[in-house]
Amino acid sequence: LLKNNLLNGMAHITGGGLLENLPRSLPKGVVAEITGHPPLPSVFKWMQQTSGLDDDEMLRTFNCGIGMVLIVKQDKVDEAKKLLQEAGEEVFDLGKLVDGSGDQVIMKSKLT
Repeated sequence: LLKNNLLNGMAHITGGGLLENLPRSLPKGVVAEITGHPPLPSVFKWMQQTSGLDDDEMLRTFNCGIGMVLIVKQDKVDEAKKLLQEAGEEVFDLGKLVDGSGDQVIMKSKLT
C-alpha cells in the first residue's frame, strides 16, 4: 500500500475500541461515518449478551473484531482492497469520511 501511495492514514484498534482510536487518525473537521461494521466474532457476541453492554460501550471498550483501520482515498479503495486480499487479508469497507464536527465517529450501523 505504501509503495503504491494508497495509504492516507491508519488506526490500530486496541483498548478504547473504534470510537476512541479512529479519531486519533483524523484531522479536526473530519468525521468517519461507519455504515458497514462487519459481523461480530462469536466471542464479542457472547461478551455483549453476557455483560448487557450496548453497542456504543462495546465499540468504546473492545475492538469488536476490527484490528486495523486503513484510510484510503475513495478512488483508490478497489486497488487497496485487491492488494490486501492478495496478501491474504480479510477486508471490510467500514464507511467514509465526511466534513463535520462533534463526535468524530458516527455509527450508522448496528453491531450484529
